Amino acid sequence: MPQSFPSRPTDATLSVTKAARLLGVHPNTIRTWSDAGRLRYFRINSRGDRRYRLGDLQRFLASAAPTASGPSGHPAGGARRAGASSATEILAAARPREGEVDPLAAERHRLDLSVTTSLSRLASQATDAAAAFEAAAGVIRDTYGHRQVSIWELHADRLSPAVVAVAPDAVKPRLTDLPRSFGILGAALGVGASGQDAGGPEEGVLLTSAQETAVLPVVPDGRPELAVAIPGPDGPWGVLLMAGETAGSLGPHDLEAARACAAGLGALVSVTRRAADIDHLRHRAEALRRVASDIGSRLDLNRILTGLVDHALILFEGDAAAVFLQRNDGTVAAEVSRGLSNEYLNSLRSFPTRSLPAAAIKANQPLFSVGYRDDPRGADVRAAVVQEGFDTLCTAPLRDGSTVLGLLNVYHDRPHPWTESELETIAELADQAGVAIRAAQDYDRMATWAAQLQSIQQLGTRLNRLSGVTEIGLAIATELRQLIDYHNVRVYRLHGQELIPVAMQGQVGEYVDETPDQLRVTLGQGITGWVAVNRVAQNLANAAADPRANTIPGTEDDLDESMLLAPMLFDDQVLGVLVLSKLGLDQFSDDDLRLLVIYASFAAQAMANADATERLRDQSLALERQLRGQRELLQITESILTTLDAHAVLESITERLGGLISCDNIAIEVVDPAIGLLTPLTAHGIHREFYLEAWEPGETGVATWVVEHNEPVYIRDETNDPRVNHRDDGDPNDGSLIVVPLRNRGGAIGVLTIERLGAGNTFSYDEFELVQLFAAQVSIALQNAEVFQAVQVRARTDGLTGLLNHSTFEEWLARTVREGNRFSLIMLDLDDFRDVNNSLGHQAGDDLLRRIASELVRAGRDSD
Repeated sequence: MPQSFPSRPTDATLSVTKAARLLGVHPNTIRTWSDAGRLRYFRINSRGDRRYRLGDLQRFLASAAPTASGPSGHPAGGARRAGASSATEILAAARPREGEVDPLAAERHRLDLSVTTSLSRLASQATDAAAAFEAAAGVIRDTYGHRQVSIWELHADRLSPAVVAVAPDAVKPRLTDLPRSFGILGAALGVGASGQDAGGPEEGVLLTSAQETAVLPVVPDGRPELAVAIPGPDGPWGVLLMAGETAGSLGPHDLEAARACAAGLGALVSVTRRAADIDHLRHRAEALRRVASDIGSRLDLNRILTGLVDHALILFEGDAAAVFLQRNDGTVAAEVSRGLSNEYLNSLRSFPTRSLPAAAIKANQPLFSVGYRDDPRGADVRAAVVQEGFDTLCTAPLRDGSTVLGLLNVYHDRPHPWTESELETIAELADQAGVAIRAAQDYDRMATWAAQLQSIQQLGTRLNRLSGVTEIGLAIATELRQLIDYHNVRVYRLHGQELIPVAMQGQVGEYVDETPDQLRVTLGQGITGWVAVNRVAQNLANAAADPRANTIPGTEDDLDESMLLAPMLFDDQVLGVLVLSKLGLDQFSDDDLRLLVIYASFAAQAMANADATERLRDQSLALERQLRGQRELLQITESILTTLDAHAVLESITERLGGLISCDNIAIEVVDPAIGLLTPLTAHGIHREFYLEAWEPGETGVATWVVEHNEPVYIRDETNDPRVNHRDDGDPNDGSLIVVPLRNRGGAIGVLTIERLGAGNTFSYDEFELVQLFAAQVSIALQNAEVFQAVQVRARTDGLTGLLNHSTFEEWLARTVREGNRFSLIMLDLDDFRDVNNSLGHQAGDDLLRRIASELVRAGRDSD
């Protein structure tokens, strides 16, 4: 009868003694079979006590029993049926006969298939690499009953323990990183003891306890070890290490099985890596989305930079990070940092040519350096890097279009080769951060500008209340102090070809003693004149070094001075220039310049309004003068129509004209036809006597030129016109003149002259026209007086001789008698006058009468 197994579960465990009793062999035989790897067992404590599962014993007997009749003709299992109890018989029965399959080999094959299947299943279902490797190591350990199974991951020149699985009765060791060339691990990777590559990974290395070798084991307790390289996509990914229970428990078959397991782990690596890559991409996209949402939803620059640094540290597992921003003066500063010393940050005020940040800016992409202290690209900052002690630096430019805003730096204390995926991630992060930083900076500027514009609008309102250019200039000089810090301000107005300062204020140094005459500038001269011509605002960091600048007389040539200049433009016309100065170099920013340009536009508006107000005032005054002139002309016309006294009319005209037009002298002169010279009729003003002087024969002047050409003349500057007769009384003969002709049907018969003294004190065109209108009235008055005089003469005189006629004599005689005045009479008789008429004719008689009358007039007195 065959020995029957006890009725126990197949996973029940038995001690060595009970297993030997069940199989009918000595316990040492059980231990021998176990050490040879033919019988599975489990260690239950550190002393090495073993336990055997009932199912494993059943499978061992089934595989050891012959499946056909042996050479002796005994049926299968004959040894067990005969009740054999010796180890020799059992071993003999367990050995395969010629032509039969080794049952132990079949069992090993089944185990190998089981491990391969499990690894394949893990590879197909793996989602977490660490959990998959943990499960794989457990499957290999449990299936083959190894003392220890560990998986080592290769990182550059170091091996790190990823997973360690030990037997239930073993203590899990504390494994640390080892050099890539260490012992059996390095041998499996094909790396010699010197650390040099020996031609690629080996197919596997087996160290037994009895083997004498220079290769160092990993498990330092004399147990056999087996190491096989785990393949990866670009070379060895790591090493699979197995440690047996006792000496001889690992053999060539285990090496082959380890290779198959390593291949399965390689597949698991590929799957988990792809899964990790996909997961990383997903997490990267999600992280970038969160980062973009986080920093993009903020407008506070410091919060944006803080969030950027914190996210970068998490995304790239950095030991330190910082954001450097460029400032207006060209320097850089760490706005936010984590994990960096103040000494290191303070040493970075710029990005030297031989530095990784400078190279990244030039390449316009993120760059990294492992072992940065020895990188030639960091030669100019090597001392600071060595002092700080980090190993790897990755730097990414923060850009807004083509403008570099700064850099995002991530530091690792240990070597960290950045992958393409990480570089792409930090590039995307830098792009998003650049947009957020620019938006925050723009928001800050807009907030500042809004406050400034509000202030400017208020100032503009105050300026628009002012009507005088000088008042506006002083207000500009005063109010600009609230917006921009400066030492000197000048407000220029453009008059013709000259820029004239209408206001200036100096607070310090040489600015205090400046005078308007020093500051007058010709259009196009110096930087102020250049700005007025080209209409382009300027920010001069060093005014003395600018070739366009002119040094103000009395000041230093090489004065360290910064300047802001902005043209005052209105309707595309330059009204003037605003100039701010400050001692020192680089004292003004571009924001200050923008502010000055805005303010200049408000100032130009105020100036234009003042000009318009002044023009309206002048036009009102001109219209008022025209209205007064029209009224005066009407009154003069009435005087002309009602008064036949020429002298009285002329006096009235000169008086009224002098009241309408501000002048210093006014005179009327007519041509005496008897002598052909100008004769003064009337004059008023400070030089009345000069204008009443009679003209000498052959004397010329403006008046004679006007009579000769019958054209009005307006002379703005008497000193520059050769036709002017200058007085010799010692007073300067400077001023302006208006001389217009007095006309009749035959041409010019006289002139009306009006003079205004003082350099630059000129007449207006409207005044010139008004004088011509008055001259026309003077001409009419003279013509009327001439006609009246002719009628009066004809009524009172004899038409032939011109002597008073009989009726006139009677009127005079009656008036004299009536008034009781004494008088005398002369009676004159011409003898033989008839003979002249008869002998020479009546024309000769008429001529004789005219000659006699002329002699009578010549001989008489004015009172006769």
